[in-house]
Amino acid sequence: MNPEGAYGTSLADAFRLDHAPAITTRALRKSRLAVTEVRCDHEHFGMTSPIAREDAWLIALQMRPCEKHELWSDNRPAAVTPIVGGETMIYDLRRDPVAHIDSAFHSLHFYVPKSALDWIADDFGAPRIDELDCTVGRRIDDPVVRSLAGAMLPALSHPEAVNAAFAEHVLIAIAAHVAGTYGHMRLARRVVRGGLAAWQERRAKEMLTANLAADVSLSDLALECGLSVSHFARAFRQATGLPPHRWLLRHRIERSQELLRDRSRSLSEVALACGFADQSHFTRVFSGATGVSPGMWRRSLPN
Repeated sequence: MNPEGAYGTSLADAFRLDHAPAITTRALRKSRLAVTEVRCDHEHFGMTSPIAREDAWLIALQMRPCEKHELWSDNRPAAVTPIVGGETMIYDLRRDPVAHIDSAFHSLHFYVPKSALDWIADDFGAPRIDELDCTVGRRIDDPVVRSLAGAMLPALSHPEAVNAAFAEHVLIAIAAHVAGTYGHMRLARRVVRGGLAAWQERRAKEMLTANLAADVSLSDLALECGLSVSHFARAFRQATGLPPHRWLLRHRIERSQELLRDRSRSLSEVALACGFADQSHFTRVFSGATGVSPGMWRRSLPN
């Protein structure tokens, strides 16, 4: 298994390229999604290098025709035909795909590990996906992949300046599309608790807790969940029992209680680490929530 995955530098090495622009995200907690642009403008490229086997797929959109190529999977030749620009091919990284390319090529490769498909299936209450419908060498006319790739292509020119939320949306959309279209994910009927889907509630909480000192606006939270501000605020309160700012305040207090157990930390250090303006602000809020000051709460702890 490749600990880094088949994207960025790893994919550049497979295509013997000095550089392959990539955008990655850990939008799905422990699972990384990525897109990498690979391009060679001269003919007679030759063989690609093997890619480390892993439980993942590459969804490759061909940006230009590739008329002369051969493909092997698990050391077996696959039946292939010239690729038309705009077509998609899916490569199963568990089966050691390698290619011999005699044409110039330009493609975007979306990296979708099985862990991402598992997350999506779990989130929708659907059975997990073990295989994708991706016959080796099959050319696919997929307008969804084509459209999403088109949205990412300009961003790959300056990946360091890409808005993280935008990249996450597109890469999650690709993974969800793959799960439904090629994994034939069957959605379970479900009632959305309190007006928020599980992924929306999880994402909102992740944004609120990612940096306790940051001021995350209600509009940013609503945008990330694809809802209007009023709908999001109402749905979040129904789902959690608290409006977002009160939920965050409670989380800050809970976090401060964890840090207060470390007696080497001063009260001012704990205050700043948990997003309070200063020790006075921390003491006022903590006392209002718990009935005792942070110092008294710490002194009540067993030695």
